[in-house]
Amino acid sequence: MNWRVACAFVLLVVAPARLVAQSADSASANLTAKITALDSALFAAFNACDVSTMESFFTEDLEFYHDYAGLAKPRSASINTLREECAAKRLGRRELVGSLEVHPLRGYGAIEIGVHRFFVRTPNGERPGSTAKFIHVWKNDSGNWRIARVLSFDHVQ
Repeated sequence: MNWRVACAFVLLVVAPARLVAQSADSASANLTAKITALDSALFAAFNACDVSTMESFFTEDLEFYHDYAGLAKPRSASINTLREECAAKRLGRRELVGSLEVHPLRGYGAIEIGVHRFFVRTPNGERPGSTAKFIHVWKNDSGNWRIARVLSFDHVQ
């Protein structure tokens, strides 16, 4: 292969591939930042027991899968549980353990994967609760991101 053919190959194949890879990296970083910010806002509302704000993060057809409690649906079942726990002052706070994994879900939204720890309110403050893995399936509806599916599993005390 002569040098002109090699240069043409680099310009026509390798350079555009690098641009596409850089563009994909940028899009992935933007998506991760978006979902991370949404996760923070959701759990700021959770930690404050702001059920109205929490409710706004979920689609109407929400399905919540929990390894101990099973499937909660319709959406109102999950929202009512949050209201009851907040009213009884049992709902504690949540903190993220480590970092999040965020993956695009073409034509739909994103998948968020992580581990979080919960703390339970007690008359004397709070105590550690469970640590669990979670998966959130985020739906992007014209820029309005909401969670359509929650999987909460592998709870450890």
